[in-house]
Amino acid sequence: MEGGKMDYQDLNFKLNFPTQKAGTFSVWGTSLIDKFGSDFEKNTDKWEYMSDRSESKDKQYMAAGGISHRYFFNNDASLKTTIAGTYSQLDGGATMFNHSLESTPYMDLNSKHTNLILTSTFNRKFSNRFTNKTGFTYNAMFYQMNLAIAPYEAESLETVSQGKGNTSLISAYNSSSVGLTERWTLNAGIYGQFLTLNNKWSVEPRIGLKWQATPKATFALAYGMYSRMEKMDVYFVKTKSTGDKSVNKELDFTKAQHVMLSFGYKISDRMNLKIEPYIQFLHDVPVMADSSYSVLNRSDFYVEDALVNKGRGRNIGIDITLERFLEKGLYYMISGSLFDSRYRGGDGVWYNTKFNRNYVINGLIGKEWMLGRNRQNILSINLKLTLQGGDRYSPIDREATMNHPDKEVQYDETKAFSKQYSPMLIGNYTVSYRINKKKVSHEFAVKGLNFTGAKEHYGHEYNVKTGKIDVSDGSTTLTNVSYKLEF
Repeated sequence: MEGGKMDYQDLNFKLNFPTQKAGTFSVWGTSLIDKFGSDFEKNTDKWEYMSDRSESKDKQYMAAGGISHRYFFNNDASLKTTIAGTYSQLDGGATMFNHSLESTPYMDLNSKHTNLILTSTFNRKFSNRFTNKTGFTYNAMFYQMNLAIAPYEAESLETVSQGKGNTSLISAYNSSSVGLTERWTLNAGIYGQFLTLNNKWSVEPRIGLKWQATPKATFALAYGMYSRMEKMDVYFVKTKSTGDKSVNKELDFTKAQHVMLSFGYKISDRMNLKIEPYIQFLHDVPVMADSSYSVLNRSDFYVEDALVNKGRGRNIGIDITLERFLEKGLYYMISGSLFDSRYRGGDGVWYNTKFNRNYVINGLIGKEWMLGRNRQNILSINLKLTLQGGDRYSPIDREATMNHPDKEVQYDETKAFSKQYSPMLIGNYTVSYRINKKKVSHEFAVKGLNFTGAKEHYGHEYNVKTGKIDVSDGSTTLTNVSYKLEF
């Protein structure tokens, strides 16, 4: 991380306990502690940007764990049930320094999220041509956040967003796969969900038809309706502009209609080609009235104003994948996506979404060698490269920026996300060695993330020395050493 520091730790485990008659029980867990921040520049002569005078410290905690049980019946049926819990917490703070190196608080954040989840799925194979899956999920969610920010530098902190609440999301589904003939397969189902906070509900049909045209070629057509609730703070947050009332509690689900075509071709026993054009229409998207703001572009910690379900969105694109399966220790995959992603804000105008990169190209290659006296150990090297278009951003409003007391960069949101950053080349690698014994295996791995040094863009900053507005960016390169034990 340029100009910053990072301390990252994680732990993962999964234990399986098979029984003779009661099925298999699994206990699993994962957790991480992520500390990151940046120091201020102590030499005041080098100060160019507001960030040079800023010191930030953030801590993120995440944990998840659960117990799963899977039982196989005698009639080609199985039941899997999981009880799980997740917890996440983010504590953050920022301090500003003046030329006398005196500090004043600039931001203070505390956010906590807890989920308690019960999910169960029943699978039944009635025949070689007919299978069915039925399940449900109950998710109890708890949320708390407090965010205080100084309106301007050297002023006292003011609470700009505060919220606390809980709700439950209940979902259920039923889906079937039916072999109509030797060449035609029908997949159909229905999904429903209910939000107890405001009694909003949705029923979502989904259907797909697959045709095995030749032994090597398949065609498919699929349609599905999907919906989602927003992040918890959208419903519960109270801000200066909303007062003591949580004005967004009655928001409905964001909904989408998705249509996809698919063509698959088996080039050889080890190589497949897949082409998938698609189009997606979104409606009932929460937006801010008479504004370009939409939750589809959201990256902030909080929502400041009342929202209404009057926004729309449209995604259209094509995915192409060429995959060569593992043979003689070698595999590779090349995939590309071309797409256009747009949305309509509360002002009725269509814009690019923030994430309308237009293209993403991935290349993945790996090689394995069998080593050891009995060739039971595996040395593996994997490389992944991603070339993608840059994120979108809105044009800078220089006049509004110069009039701001802290010269904080302001943007022209009437032309939202009409500008685009430069493309990014991201490279990751993994080198691992797996030692396989009769009852236990050990795996040592080294992973390199973003070894190409691709830069993320955080926005723009005013340069007090040059009087110009510059891009604020940074590159995070991470090397991770891990050990995994399986028994």
